Amino acid sequence: MSLAVEPLKFFARLLLAFIGFFAAWLLVGPGYTRFLAALAELTVSVVDRPTHVWSAGTTLFFWPRGHQPPNTPPSIAAEWIHANTILLLALMVATPASTWWTKIKRSAMAFLFVLLWQVLDVTLAIEFGYATQLDPHSYTASTRYRLALFTNLAMYLDTQVVPFMIWAGIHFRQLLAMAGTMRGAAGASRADQKQRKSRPQRHSA
Repeated sequence: MSLAVEPLKFFARLLLAFIGFFAAWLLVGPGYTRFLAALAELTVSVVDRPTHVWSAGTTLFFWPRGHQPPNTPPSIAAEWIHANTILLLALMVATPASTWWTKIKRSAMAFLFVLLWQVLDVTLAIEFGYATQLDPHSYTASTRYRLALFTNLAMYLDTQVVPFMIWAGIHFRQLLAMAGTMRGAAGASRADQKQRKSRPQRHSA
């Protein structure tokens, strides 16, 4: 089923939703960063080595577990990682759905996908920190290069592509139906214009 979307109304809803989520994130952000730190700590400790990951505000810190961290441990600016959540949720809320329950389920699915991507971001950033600051002798130059490449790529995708990628993936069928409707309307308009041109013109005596 194709749901009609009026561009101006969609962008107005998107702007309002973005402002609302941005205001809410000013309050939710530090707590969400603690949640992200706990997930990243579990992931890094499983895939690599025991690592303590904690947060202060929207900044993540990490250090090998069992060792006393210095006064300035390696850090990650988490707001650049989870800022995509604001845009993604705004897109999900602004997009028409048959029911509000459908919209809630889609938004929950989108949030799960973006959370997994954020955990990947933090894990790569911590691995890069080990390779360049904490334990560089355990990594080869080629490994450090690949970690730098994948970490930067994930970060760039995170802030610029991931929200639209997840939004489009969840609404793929709806977007296809809308595109088909638009093509059909354009084709009908062209056929009507051709038909009008082909009609013989009556000349008055």
